[in-house]
Amino acid sequence: MRTILTIISFLLAAIMSAQPFESVTYKVFNQNYPPLECVGSIRTLPSGEVAAQRWSVGYECVDRGYARYSESGSYISQLGVGHARIQSGWARTETKKGKYDYAWLDEIVDGIISQNVTPWISLGYGNPLYSSEITLGAKIFTDEATMKAWEKYVETTVARYKDRVNKWEVWNEPNQKVNKDNPSTYTNLLVRTCEAIKRVDPDAQIAAFALASVDASYLSHVLNDLKEMGRPDLFTHVSLHKYYENPDDCDYDFTLLREIIHDFNPEIVVFQGESGCPSRLEWTHALKHIQFDEYIQAKTVLRRMCCDFALGQACSVFTLTDLIYPDMQQSFGLLRTGLDFKVKYKKPSFHAVRNLVNLLPDNINPFEVEFTANTARHMKVTGLKDGDRTVGFIYYFCDNAPVSSLEWSDVTLTVKNLKIKNPVLVEPITGKVFNLNLYHYSPNSPDTKYTRIPVWDSPVMIMDRETLDLAGNDKDMEGILKDFNTEM
Repeated sequence: MRTILTIISFLLAAIMSAQPFESVTYKVFNQNYPPLECVGSIRTLPSGEVAAQRWSVGYECVDRGYARYSESGSYISQLGVGHARIQSGWARTETKKGKYDYAWLDEIVDGIISQNVTPWISLGYGNPLYSSEITLGAKIFTDEATMKAWEKYVETTVARYKDRVNKWEVWNEPNQKVNKDNPSTYTNLLVRTCEAIKRVDPDAQIAAFALASVDASYLSHVLNDLKEMGRPDLFTHVSLHKYYENPDDCDYDFTLLREIIHDFNPEIVVFQGESGCPSRLEWTHALKHIQFDEYIQAKTVLRRMCCDFALGQACSVFTLTDLIYPDMQQSFGLLRTGLDFKVKYKKPSFHAVRNLVNLLPDNINPFEVEFTANTARHMKVTGLKDGDRTVGFIYYFCDNAPVSSLEWSDVTLTVKNLKIKNPVLVEPITGKVFNLNLYHYSPNSPDTKYTRIPVWDSPVMIMDRETLDLAGNDKDMEGILKDFNTEM
């Protein structure tokens, strides 16, 4: 027995030593759990083993060399997501007029597919090869020569990947300042790009707009252009890319966006195509000049995912890995990387996304819950169903943006018509599961009352224990080795 234990100890030491760093912030999360009996943690499955078509992770900016698939791409499947968003990179692919080199994009597309994840591609940004005025930003070109070169590039790209990619997003945030005063430039680009896609793949799904914000004037202008052209069925989806300090502020925007789009065509699907949160103070890009850290990032990303889930829409988290821009290292990644692009550790947000994807697979759907709470703070509560069966609910303080504090409060919730046979509490950042006893809930009351249950500014779940696959409080050796191996 001692010999076996010695071998196991050496094996674990060797595995752990291969990890360059540990996540100190995630260790702190695991030391600050609610004052309840921990009965285990959820067992997570990789992509392909969990039904997660509503969840996507971003793997953007590789087209401009801000990340390297060889260093971080293999981590995608550990999240369990069904999809990954990538950018096509016209300027990287066509460096000589009429000559295309897709080797860099092949590596990403085929690598993602090999992980049982389906890539979807954003077609955007210009190519300075055709004009000195064209940059790798959001500015839309208008001259005919460049537009024709763009159409040829789109056709060639769709033809190359149509057997592996069926969803294409047209441009990235066209309503930014450089295009804002002339929305018809996007109308022209959108129509011609959609037509180029459909010439090659008539069955392709096409996501339009990828808006930086819900600009009703800009959006209505383009939609009116399309109405006049008689083109209500040009695209199948509309995406919004907006970043919120308080992620729950997104509810209003998506409600408004859905009303505008469905007035144009009720069959179009609205979804969240890009949103996330930095893990430290940034001086440029989205959410700049706000004091973020890794604690806030994990809470914010979880809340954003729960908002999209409650709205019944797909969600893509920006982004898998920190990005090395020419002037800075951007910290939106779920993975912390160095200036050498290598992964140093998984941030708490990585574990949070992986856990929530596994807790909310495609068979779990949201429903509205009537509740009362003995707190002056505003709370969000979302019911969870598997078919006709109620399996739990999500709850958290949603009135303010998340903060760094890991202190727990408690709340008494009375939930109407929501019975759970054997409730346990799940904390999704760590995946820990905790017992609730009769002190905490009264199963025989007409409306279930949960007394003094832990709450904070990050989603917490009360779930039926029978619906959870627990790894156990003290993991067996097989589980430990599996976890360590997947961390690599």
